[in-house]
Amino acid sequence: MVAPPVVDRGVLMVPVRRPVSRSARAASAVSLVLAVGLLGACASETDGGGDDPSASEESTEPGEDASEEPSDDASEEEGLPDAGTMDVVAGAHGTGLPPGVDAPTEGGTGAAWSAEPGLLFVVTYGSSTCPVLAEDEAEVQGGDVVVTFVEIAPDTPCTMDYVPATSVVGVPDDVDASGEVSVVLGDRGTVVVPPAADGTTGESAWVEE
Repeated sequence: MVAPPVVDRGVLMVPVRRPVSRSARAASAVSLVLAVGLLGACASETDGGGDDPSASEESTEPGEDASEEPSDDASEEEGLPDAGTMDVVAGAHGTGLPPGVDAPTEGGTGAAWSAEPGLLFVVTYGSSTCPVLAEDEAEVQGGDVVVTFVEIAPDTPCTMDYVPATSVVGVPDDVDASGEVSVVLGDRGTVVVPPAADGTTGESAWVEE
């Protein structure tokens, strides 16, 4: 009797899972943390990291209170004060006539002692936008007190009006104001100013036109 053939069924192989080492798990955790941090940084730059154009524009916008127009005070400072109320000091200039001075109807150039000792009022007539003003101090040449006028630039625009302007001029101490004084008013002429009066404006003298 023949024996049946023997079938070799083989051995069933079952895969065995090896435990993951601690170092591998730690490396995976570190990689995960780095990835999450990188994603968070990208999100922050996208949401608010860039410059906001509107914010820059707002910072450069002038405030509502800012104005390029000069104030009224600045405009007043640029012009001459009223000769009737200005301080009577050497080098002062004002528009109009000083207290106590009466000018001829036709205007002209004149001088008078002020109420302040050693100070002379010099009055000229001309354009209100480019008045003829005297230098701060006079000089003595010979027996005359010589007043020099400030030169006006040739390109200065001048209006066609004709108004008085007053300058306060200092006179050297050796000039005797108790008597008549010959005063040369630039190239406009010479006047003989009457004696000064104590505490008030003296009598004025005018160049004959």
